[in-house]
Amino acid sequence: MKNLIMKKYFYLLLFFTLFSCGQSIFPESVGVVNDFESIFTEKQKEELAKIITDFEKETSNEIAIITLKEIHPTYDDFDKYCLDLSNYYGVGKKEKDNGLVIIFSTELRKIRINSGTQTENILTYEICKEEVDKIIPEFKKGNYFEGIKNCLLNLIQKWKA
Repeated sequence: MKNLIMKKYFYLLLFFTLFSCGQSIFPESVGVVNDFESIFTEKQKEELAKIITDFEKETSNEIAIITLKEIHPTYDDFDKYCLDLSNYYGVGKKEKDNGLVIIFSTELRKIRINSGTQTENILTYEICKEEVDKIIPEFKKGNYFEGIKNCLLNLIQKWKA
């Protein structure tokens, strides 16, 4: 328990130090589609954003898509960085913990899906892994938009069921 408290204290201290120096560990969110790798066209970003916002209006569940060129140098673990980034963005209603974040980097050749606790009850690790496995062949062909759109639609369909 003491190690966990010390670890949380370390991360808070690290965040405070970097933010107070005017540096940010995480890129600032620009909406529900944060394409920091400039992979999608404007039309593709609008299409993904419409799917996400329509779903949120219908259900109150929140989704964000993030592309990254790199992770902050203070991190050496993509998954940990993505988890912290997801928490920083605060996707999902706090009282419902109903968020979902799809993060990937073509540069780093990594992808991760993070979900809130309540979301995880429906979109289990196995379901998310299955969707990631479906994305990989599309990504290998350079079909990033198609891969992400299909993943997004499949996850929404399963979330509604």
